[in-house]
Amino acid sequence: MLNISGLLYLSARALSAAGNLLAVAIFSRLAGPAEYGHYVLIFAWSLIVYGFGAQWMRFAYFGVYHQDRFAEYISSLARLLGGGLAVVALALAALGVVGLFAPSFLLAVFALVCGMTLYEAAFEVARTLLHARAAALSMILRAALTAVLGSASLWLGGGASALAIAVAVAHVIAATPSLATFSGVRWSHRSRAASLHILGYGWPLLLSFGVAAVGQSIDRLFLAHYLGTAALGPYGVVADVLRQSFTVLGDAITLSLVTIAKSHANKGDRDAADATLQRAFNACLAAAAFGAAFFIVFGGPILQVVFRPEFIAPARGLIPTFAVAFAFMTMRNFYFAQVIYFTRASYLDLVISLVLVVVSTALSFLLVPAYGTHGAAVALMAACIVSCIAFMALGRRWYKLPIDFTALGVMSALAILFVFGAQATADLIPGGLVPLVLDALVFVLFGGFAIRRFGLLTAAPAVPLAKA
Repeated sequence: MLNISGLLYLSARALSAAGNLLAVAIFSRLAGPAEYGHYVLIFAWSLIVYGFGAQWMRFAYFGVYHQDRFAEYISSLARLLGGGLAVVALALAALGVVGLFAPSFLLAVFALVCGMTLYEAAFEVARTLLHARAAALSMILRAALTAVLGSASLWLGGGASALAIAVAVAHVIAATPSLATFSGVRWSHRSRAASLHILGYGWPLLLSFGVAAVGQSIDRLFLAHYLGTAALGPYGVVADVLRQSFTVLGDAITLSLVTIAKSHANKGDRDAADATLQRAFNACLAAAAFGAAFFIVFGGPILQVVFRPEFIAPARGLIPTFAVAFAFMTMRNFYFAQVIYFTRASYLDLVISLVLVVVSTALSFLLVPAYGTHGAAVALMAACIVSCIAFMALGRRWYKLPIDFTALGVMSALAILFVFGAQATADLIPGGLVPLVLDALVFVLFGGFAIRRFGLLTAAPAVPLAKA
C-alpha cells in the first residue's frame, strides 16, 4: 500500500521546490550578484532572529501537543508567538536606534520574521492535525506567490529590502489554507497550563534553534564581511538551490512518517513508532545518499542551464562540497534530530547546536579569509558532518532511533559506485550528452533498486484524524 500522505507532501514539496528554483532564477537575473547577495544577507539574519524569536515555539508545540486538547494548545501557541514577535520588534527597534543596522534592513528582517512565523506555525498545526491536503496547498501557494510577488517587486525597481518584504507577504497569504483547518477554534481556550507546558519543553529550543541558525549562516556572514555581497550572491544561489532540493525529500519524510511515529508514541505504541521511524531512516538515507550523488554528477550542467554565468562560474567547484554537506544535514535535521520529540531531552538540540556553531565559526574564521568561498563551503560541510554524528551518538542515550545498517551499507555503496562510475564514463566518453544519458539511466536503475529493496514508497500504519 502506498504512503499517500507521504506522496502528497513529496509532490507538494517538489512543486514548491520547482517554484522556488524558478524564483531564485528570476530574482538573480533581475537583481544581479551584489543586490541578490544583499537579499541573501537579509534572509540569513532573518533566519537567526526567527530561530531565537519564534521558531522554537513551533517545534515545542509539536513536542508536547495532545490531540484531545488541541484547541487549548493551539490558542496557547498563538499567544506565545504574539509575545515572541513583540520582543523581536523591540530588539530590532533598539538596534535601529543605536545605528547598528539601517532601518530599511531591519524592517525587511522583521517583515520576513513575521511572515515565516505565521506560515510555519499554521503549517505545523495543520500537519499535526493530519490535514495533509491543506498543508500541501500552503506549500505550493508559498512558492508560487514568492515567485510572483518577488519578481514584481524587483521589476518595479525595488531592491533587496523590497524583495524581502514581498516574500514576507507571500508567506502570510500562503498560510491561509493551513489556518482554515482550525478556523473554528475558540482562542479563549488558551490556558496557563498549556502555555507553561510549551515553555517548559521548549525553552532549550529557544537557544538551540537560534544558535543553530547562527551556525548554518555564519559562513555567509563571514563571506559578506570579508568579500562583500557580490561574492555572497553566487555562493548563496548555489547553496540555496541544493539545500532546497534536499529539504524537499526531508520535509516529506518528516511531515508524513515522523508525524505518524509521534502519534503512535503519544499513544504508548513503541513498536509501531519504531517501525515507522525505521521507514523514515531508510527514506532519509536514500534522500541523502542519492541526492548527494545526483548533484555531484548532474549539478553543474543543470545549474548552468538555469542561472546566468556570473552566478554559476564562481561557485561551480563548490557543488560537491555542498552536496556532501546537505546530505549530512538531511540525516541530522530530518531524522536524528527528531529524537527530541520522543524524549524529554529537548536540551540535546541545544548541545548539538552549540557544537555546530563552534565548528562552523572556528573554521569560517580560519578558512574564509584565506580561501574565500571554498573555505566557507568546507566550514559548512565540516559543521554538518560533526553535528550529524554528534546527534546520532548522543541521542541514542535517551531514545534509540532505529538504524537499518543493511540499508546504510547498500545505499551508501550504490551512491559512491554511481559517482565513480560517472567519472569513468566522463573519462571514456568526454563531452556531449551521451555520458549524461548513460549516467541518468544508471542512476534510475540504482534508485529504483533501493526503492524496491527497502520499500521506500510503502505506507506507515495510519492513526485516526483529530476531530475539530
